[in-house]
Amino acid sequence: MAASGLTAALERTLNELGIEAGSRVVVAVSGGADSLALALLMHKLRTVVALTVDHGLRPESATEALGVGETLQRFGITHHVLEWEGEKPSSNIQAEARAARYRLLAEWCAANDVPYLATAHHMDDQAETLLLRLARGSGVYGLAGMPQSAPCVGFEAITLIRPLLDHPKAALKDWLESEGVAWVEDPSNENTQFDRVKVRQLLQAPPIEGLQAERLAETAKRLRRSRDALEFYEREWFSRAVSEHEPGFLTLDPSALSAAPLDIVLRGLASLCRAFEPVSYTPRMEKVERLLETLSGTSGGQTLYGAQFMLGKDGITVCREVAACEALKPVADGCIWDNRFEISAVGDTRGLEIGALGEKGWGKAVIKWPEVREINMPHEVRLSLPAVFSEGQLRALPLMGYSDLVNVTIRLSRKPLIRPKK
Repeated sequence: MAASGLTAALERTLNELGIEAGSRVVVAVSGGADSLALALLMHKLRTVVALTVDHGLRPESATEALGVGETLQRFGITHHVLEWEGEKPSSNIQAEARAARYRLLAEWCAANDVPYLATAHHMDDQAETLLLRLARGSGVYGLAGMPQSAPCVGFEAITLIRPLLDHPKAALKDWLESEGVAWVEDPSNENTQFDRVKVRQLLQAPPIEGLQAERLAETAKRLRRSRDALEFYEREWFSRAVSEHEPGFLTLDPSALSAAPLDIVLRGLASLCRAFEPVSYTPRMEKVERLLETLSGTSGGQTLYGAQFMLGKDGITVCREVAACEALKPVADGCIWDNRFEISAVGDTRGLEIGALGEKGWGKAVIKWPEVREINMPHEVRLSLPAVFSEGQLRALPLMGYSDLVNVTIRLSRKPLIRPKK
């Protein structure tokens, strides 16, 4: 496709995504052909900052990142390198590196008030994703592939966009060659120990007619429409079946477990599993099926993905699993604890830490404030609520109204629980 054709197609996509002229967009650039092409094309249409994440996994990565910057700066594109610091994993390297990359990119966007993060996923990536998820037994949700636009996980104010999903990688390479722009080939793209590389090689020489990137990407697009329909009905089910309570727990009407088609109920339960922590993945369906079987009984409960489900006479209570809560951290004005509570702190907070109350904390609470037993909420909910400690001593239960702090105010502003997206 000629440069004018690619540029015009990209402009149409950006307009469809609601990204107006003059908008600031961060483009993630690895130095490969696809991300380099996206940065140069986006530079023609919007205000662009390019970011390269140096994972530090290869000796030459730092030099390569600087080389990417030199290429982009020739075209007048601002470029920054973000370093993945700390100890690197010895296993599951690709997944860990991917998570670190998105976290670093989103943090930079948040710190610099840039509302859009663009990645260069293209048609071939979409086809590979479909086949990989098919091999892992995914249903409609997984096979729908990557959306063109979605909120960044953990950074809901930042929108992740993939404006090249309708374009094959070959077209991007051809355009770069016509522009005389060189790119870097990541050697890991040829490493057959990675499943994605095996799938990529399969698509280069498909064993049957029709197993091609373009057709698979179209299939993913149709499945995305099916997923959108399922999500619509899941939200309907969620709104009828789930009630939200202060200070941060949910109840589920047991009758709702048989009041909708099975897949809608399972997806609703999966959303409940993610209610207290905004993770990008969906719980494995076989685990959600076992959860449904448990909740359809007459007693008991189960924990799954950081959520605790408890059967009781008033329905099913869902709260944060204590063991999954964030560890103790220093009290600081404006910080977030456990993805659930924003701290508003006034006064001298030195030495104060916030964390889950837990069983030990509850034991201290009933000695310090005996009337705390009268608060009407499930015991497991109490244990998962934030408490303020100083040198191991319980000092405050902000959401229960108890504190012995002098000249210090701790207020917790609860963030909305995660619900099925609109």
